[in-house]
Amino acid sequence: MKFATQFFLIIFVCCMASTAVAGDKATPKDVYDLVIKAYDVVQGLKEESLVAFNDPKGEFIYKDTYVYVMQCPEYVVAHPYAIDKLRGKDLRAKYPFQNTLCEGGKDPQGTWVEYKWPKPGSKEPARKISFVIGVKGTPYTIAAGIYDETTSTAELNRGK
Repeated sequence: MKFATQFFLIIFVCCMASTAVAGDKATPKDVYDLVIKAYDVVQGLKEESLVAFNDPKGEFIYKDTYVYVMQCPEYVVAHPYAIDKLRGKDLRAKYPFQNTLCEGGKDPQGTWVEYKWPKPGSKEPARKISFVIGVKGTPYTIAAGIYDETTSTAELNRGK
């Protein structure tokens, strides 16, 4: 009987922990930290780093955010969920925020930008904020973002 109770308790705790993790939302700090980590990898490995950003189970996925890599102004060159749809396509006309992200990437310290993009499973655009930075010594710009209706990008940019 004691074993069954302990077993049930272990299963319950594991299930609760996985539920909590699945519902976790990334914060702006999480996004910033993930992009800075990615920056160091891209700067060191250049083109060889791109494979890491195409992995949907890789280290550049965190909670509900992920890093993707652009070769500005036209192309996404690494994306963990849509690289097959995006590779080699000029995205500027179809996704005008591509220009916004690429412009933001010119800031040597990186910058926060906002744009509208549907949340997964929705067709309605929602406010998304992303931290974006161009990687010095490479043709790449990296970004990650979260859906957030209230956080001020001006405040985030003052705090970086």
